[in-house]
Parts: sequence; C-alpha cells; structure tokens
Amino acid sequence: MKNYIAFLVQLIVWSAFSIAQWLSNKDHIEYKWIMFIIFFYFGFIIAKKILQSPKRTFVITLISLSTFFSLKVFFEQVIISI
Repeated sequence: MKNYIAFLVQLIVWSAFSIAQWLSNKDHIEYKWIMFIIFFYFGFIIAKKILQSPKRTFVITLISLSTFFSLKVFFEQVIISI
C-alpha cells in the first residue's frame, strides 16, 4: 500500500512539473533541466519519507517517471490526431 501511495504522490509531483514546464515555455533548455532535477529530487525525498527504503524509492520513482511521460506522450498524440 505504501508503494501505491508513493507512486500516486510522485504522479502529482510530475504533474506539477508538467505545469511548471508549460508555464516556462520560453526558458532555455538548461533551466528546464535544472527544474527537472529539482522536481526529481523533491519526488524522491517525498517517496523516501513514505517508503523508508532508498532502493524501493528509486525503483518507484523510475516507474512513476516512465509511466507519467509515457501517458503524456500518448495523450499528446491522441490530441494531435483529433
């Protein structure tokens, strides 16, 4: 159950990252990478507090990151095709 909660919280963090990235669409790519690192760290720290295990935290973070961006690409393709 803790894994699921950490996963959902990280999806919220990635959604906030997506909104922040959308709001800063005229920023340089370096600033977007810095913002990504900050959100990654933020999500990692939150999940580490929930799970109490660095290894599981890292795995859940990678799974949530790949899930979020896969769904983001999928829905962007669906919107473009409409």
